[in-house]
Amino acid sequence: MTSVPLSLDDLRQGRGRHLPQVGLVARASRLRPTQFAQIAVVACLIVLIWPASLGGAFGVVTVAGHSMEPTYELGDVVLTWKQPVELGDVILYRVPQASPGAGNPVIHRVIGGGPSGWETQGDNMAKPDTWRPSDGDVLGVTLFKVPLDYRFLALLRSWWFVSAAAGFAVALMLWPDDPGAAGPPRGRHRT
Repeated sequence: MTSVPLSLDDLRQGRGRHLPQVGLVARASRLRPTQFAQIAVVACLIVLIWPASLGGAFGVVTVAGHSMEPTYELGDVVLTWKQPVELGDVILYRVPQASPGAGNPVIHRVIGGGPSGWETQGDNMAKPDTWRPSDGDVLGVTLFKVPLDYRFLALLRSWWFVSAAAGFAVALMLWPDDPGAAGPPRGRHRT
């Protein structure tokens, strides 16, 4: 039996029986369809709910004052999404640096200004805010009010609930599709 030497191109393209396939595509091709679907769902959820405070687009805020009544009342849970701001939008922003209360979140309506400095005012306030948040300070534009009690949301955002949900997701991904195919048979076997 003669062996044919492999060229460098053969090695790069993964030719040869003894060479393992490498790369993301090769690894993905070995996944079962249910594993692939589970990973895709988890990846989509991570992208969709990545918080705006960490550079994502999604935000959740609990209203902590009376300045937006009757639109939003104390304890209302509001979802936001990072998108271009327009006049009339209700936005969630952080108080600009070098201002009193810098870094605190505020949810108010845009009544004027532009991307370099928006003029905002609470629906229940007589005067506009003294802060002029820029587009960089805006965490998101409100989408809608969630019909949940704020205490329920606090439960969902707790560290132990997130840990339990992540553990459950990992367990689902690792769970075998066919219990009989979980591993080699155990015990002594004669061949």
